[in-house]
Amino acid sequence: MRPVTELADAIGGFVAAEGCFVSSSERGLPSFAFAVALGARDASACHLLHAYFGCGTVHAYPRRSPGFDDEVRFQVRRFADLRNVIVPFMDEHLPPSRKRDQFDAWREALLADAPRRSAPPRSCLVDGCTRPHRAKGLCNTHYQAWVRAGRPSGEAGWRG
Repeated sequence: MRPVTELADAIGGFVAAEGCFVSSSERGLPSFAFAVALGARDASACHLLHAYFGCGTVHAYPRRSPGFDDEVRFQVRRFADLRNVIVPFMDEHLPPSRKRDQFDAWREALLADAPRRSAPPRSCLVDGCTRPHRAKGLCNTHYQAWVRAGRPSGEAGWRG
């Protein structure tokens, strides 16, 4: 956690105005992100956030239509970075505001999803195989065999 500084408080205020806490569903599973999107001429602010937090990415996007500026977005999607960097910072520095209320609801959903994300990885469904599953319950080796042959190798031992 960064020490309390005027810069940290300024970033908290900036996020209250420009930040976005996103939760959505991808393939039935919750997905979370923190983002700040600005016009391209304000790209330095996104790079400052990236350097300050030490996580996330900065991407540039072309204008959506002629009346808009190109866009630069600082975004954090990695769950561990959201939980270990963004949430503690915002708990400490995000001022009371409507954005704070949005953050509190987002944080509650994010932290409620933590047990699922910390579950041990599932193993391959082929008996005797201990490699982690990648697709359709199979490890990469058995999945590729299934794709090539239409079934996993050692089908008699397949638990699927």
